[in-house]
Amino acid sequence: MQSYRDQANTTLDQKKFLDECIFIVKEQSFYMKQALENGSLRDTLKHASNMLCELRTSQLSPKYYYELYMLIFNELQHLDTFISDKKKHKKRFIDIYESVQHAGNIIPRLYLLIIVGRNYIKNKDIKAKYILKDMTELCKGIQHPLRGLFLRYFLIQMCKDRIPDTGSEYEEAGGGNIDDAFEFLLSNFYESIKLWNRMSDKVLIKSAPGQDEQVIRNNRNKVLREKMDVKMLVGSNLVRMSQLEGMTRQYYIEKCLPKLLQNLSTINDSLIQQYIFESIVQVFSDECHIYTLDILLNAILKINSSLDFKGILITLLKRLRSFIESNKYEVPKEVDIFSLFYEHLVLYVNRTLDSYERGKGSYSLAFQQEGQKFPTRDTVVEYYKGDEEKKRGPPTSGTTTTSTTNVVTTNVVTTNSVTTMGTQQINANDLVPNCKIVKSADAKSHPGEEKRMMKEASYYGGATHQGSSNKTANYANLPRGTHRRYSNEENNQPNNEDDEFVESVVKMLQVIYEFIFLCIRIYDDAITVSKLFELPYTIASNVNLNNDVLCEQIISIIVLPFNYLGLSALNGKNMQALLSSITSQKHKKKLSLDIIDAIIECKNKAIVYKDVEEILNYISPIFNEDVKRKTDPADDMHQRDCHQREVQEADFFNLENSTITYAAKKMCKFFHIITNTNDIDERYNICMLFYKHIENGPYLVHLLPTIVFTMLDLVTIITNMVPNTGGKTQSRNDDLFEKKEHPDEELTGEHTHDENTYDELNRLRNNHGDSTTRMDVFPGDNPEDPYLEEKLKQYNIYVKNILKFIHTNLLCVSSQIPMLALKLFLYSAIVVNNYDRLVQAYDFLSFENLEAICYEFITQPLIIYEEDINISSQQYSCIIWITGILCSHITLLQNENYENIALKLTQHANKLLKKKDQCLGILACSHIYWENNKYRNSAKVLECLQKCIKNAEIAVQSNNDNVVLFLFLLQKYVYYYEAENIEVTEDSIHYLLHICQEEYSRDSCDANFKKEFLQTVQYIHDKKKSSNAFAKIGLDVSVLR
Repeated sequence: MQSYRDQANTTLDQKKFLDECIFIVKEQSFYMKQALENGSLRDTLKHASNMLCELRTSQLSPKYYYELYMLIFNELQHLDTFISDKKKHKKRFIDIYESVQHAGNIIPRLYLLIIVGRNYIKNKDIKAKYILKDMTELCKGIQHPLRGLFLRYFLIQMCKDRIPDTGSEYEEAGGGNIDDAFEFLLSNFYESIKLWNRMSDKVLIKSAPGQDEQVIRNNRNKVLREKMDVKMLVGSNLVRMSQLEGMTRQYYIEKCLPKLLQNLSTINDSLIQQYIFESIVQVFSDECHIYTLDILLNAILKINSSLDFKGILITLLKRLRSFIESNKYEVPKEVDIFSLFYEHLVLYVNRTLDSYERGKGSYSLAFQQEGQKFPTRDTVVEYYKGDEEKKRGPPTSGTTTTSTTNVVTTNVVTTNSVTTMGTQQINANDLVPNCKIVKSADAKSHPGEEKRMMKEASYYGGATHQGSSNKTANYANLPRGTHRRYSNEENNQPNNEDDEFVESVVKMLQVIYEFIFLCIRIYDDAITVSKLFELPYTIASNVNLNNDVLCEQIISIIVLPFNYLGLSALNGKNMQALLSSITSQKHKKKLSLDIIDAIIECKNKAIVYKDVEEILNYISPIFNEDVKRKTDPADDMHQRDCHQREVQEADFFNLENSTITYAAKKMCKFFHIITNTNDIDERYNICMLFYKHIENGPYLVHLLPTIVFTMLDLVTIITNMVPNTGGKTQSRNDDLFEKKEHPDEELTGEHTHDENTYDELNRLRNNHGDSTTRMDVFPGDNPEDPYLEEKLKQYNIYVKNILKFIHTNLLCVSSQIPMLALKLFLYSAIVVNNYDRLVQAYDFLSFENLEAICYEFITQPLIIYEEDINISSQQYSCIIWITGILCSHITLLQNENYENIALKLTQHANKLLKKKDQCLGILACSHIYWENNKYRNSAKVLECLQKCIKNAEIAVQSNNDNVVLFLFLLQKYVYYYEAENIEVTEDSIHYLLHICQEEYSRDSCDANFKKEFLQTVQYIHDKKKSSNAFAKIGLDVSVLR
């Protein structure tokens, strides 16, 4: 008979062969169902046997064999239903059970035996444990790997609900107990993994002379894939074990896990071992894993040196983390998760590094640096000890060695042939090959000692051979702390050796990442968590971080503590050194942005100036990443000119098209977090420090508005320290403004430019003025605080510096972001105007030229308007903005300065491109001369209104739709007339009413105009009834009917 591999390599079309098998199965199934209907048990078993004979084939791969198996399995359910009904076949189960064993072929015989045995157990004519044991033993008759695995899978599927489990009906009357149920599953599991392991024995790769190695490798990979296709058949045994009601924590610890590991130790196939370990971790409960961590980790790291631990350990760590997050207070205190994982992880790291150090010098790690050795378990225990007793928690200090031979392990004390680890004894033959052997100064000075070490290592399983000895000798003269580089003979080594090493180190780091993540969820305090990173820091400080994959994994570990500790993660041991180890600009930028993201998402927002300074010093290169320095001054000048032209044409806040803007958005969030402190001195210093890092970079124009708003907010907080005088100080300026009963309705019509921005600015202003946003700088704002004067004088200096900073920097960027700079200048003017209240409240405060500063902050927007704003709609919006600020917030200016600004603004409004805009702009400017009692001038208001009428008349001549301007003028005249402006007469109102009446009477009049006009007439009519102020105004009320 051909071997499994020989058949797999044939050119037989398996799909065609499968179709033939399916045809026969369907044919025999049809006859079997006919026999079932006739009640003929003999014919039924005959056709079922013929159908099952198709499973005897050896010409199908696992994929196609499984398809055939599932088809037959579904058909056999009809037979199972028939046999279970004793009334139909009228036979005793013992007779059927014996008769099916006379089938001519063993495959049909055993499949039929399992179906009958399943129903034999259900009938309870015999104890379940006897039938299960009998079927298990008989299944040993199939030793073909693929057919045997599917047979045992069928046994589990059919008998999974016939097991004498705890509380099961089959446990009664001596039918068995949990031990019998477990023994049945364990026996089937052990036989399954033996069959699975034998698939590798059957797969003999015979290479013909001259056959290409790539072809051989491809064939081997194909077979390994087919081998892994059947892993589910083996894993089903473990799944059923975990579902046993009697599988308690105690039973799992005492019987289940030890026996599983014992059976697994007899298998030398690392793929099988890895899958079984992963299945154990996945199917059994988290509680079981917590109480067996020591046993499980020992087994994983001891059983096979070629085992890939990454998937197993990561799955285990994730499961434990998920369990702890949901049941944190149920974690047993007697189980020290940290120390158990830590000591085994060191073994794992040493084994991985040692396996690649011999014969592969390019990426070897030199752990010969003083202070760079891995912590031993003695050191870990020392971390946990207080004065006398061991405490739970991670390490708190550096590492120490405990072996005179400098074997870096986890508490490995070599004594003859047995190594003691904690309270357990492990064979040294298993550990010595996995220990990191390094040459110390003592070994150099005593050559005989080095030879003894090599001899001893060879004795314990051949850990060192001649090749590795020579390799060590090649590097004997290297100084301490240096990485081992390529030697002449190593330059000819294939690159895949380095790739394998990098892959192994990445896997190590991924496991350590999950370990740290788990410990973070267990230990809440920042001091404890900061001690968890010594192991990855030691690895990272000894590897070449030029590899992208390796570097990215290191970055993920660095960023992890920032997600949970925020800026305080900088206090972690070796954090600064590890940050400095990332030297590549590409990786440094990625790490910086990832740290910013982590700090943004972190819930721990504690801010300390020292931490902010350290993190800014590290991430500062990303602020200046695009700044290119050239040696030629002429090139510098040309570069600056080109950059300035690009800046003027760029859309700085286009988030879709600008990577710089996307990064700047993150930096703005980061800035808000690091300035979120109640300490005014700290907040001010952080703002200035942040600015120093960005002032010469491409992000200045994006981040400056955020800095300016934060600083203005700081000034507002200082302003709110004015003593509580019953509202008198606050009302001194408020009395200058009259209550408005009629809003500027015309300004909410067609021209709504920057309306949302204006609302946002008002919201910010109102929030800053709210007492609830004040910082608790002085308890109770006690005016007799002895330190009050000193603090306020210092804050006064801060305000002076802030205003100077804002003025200087906004001038620098005004040409790039004119609209935003204009608004920031205006908002600054509001803050300066309000700050005067604090200066007036305390005699010891002095601020020279505060009025001049306010005047400067208002005139600069006018200069920006003239030089940088050329779009008509934006010009109109700017006039509305400046008008609103002057009317509502400015009281500090002298009359002359105020009139100069008002005159200039009115002139700009009169020069707008469209007559309609001119009319509305001047109409808004009329409020500048009226709303503030300090600067009220009735004559100027009338001049503005008369100019508006002229512009409206001209606008109507070019476009009759502009007749709505007269309606706006009517409403404004009514507003000033009601406000008792003596310059506004009834004649002007009658004139405007007449024009609007004529337009209303036209058939083509706009519906919105009619509605607005009727509302205005109704308002005047109501005022005539309620007061004598409108008595002189003649009104045609016929339109109201």
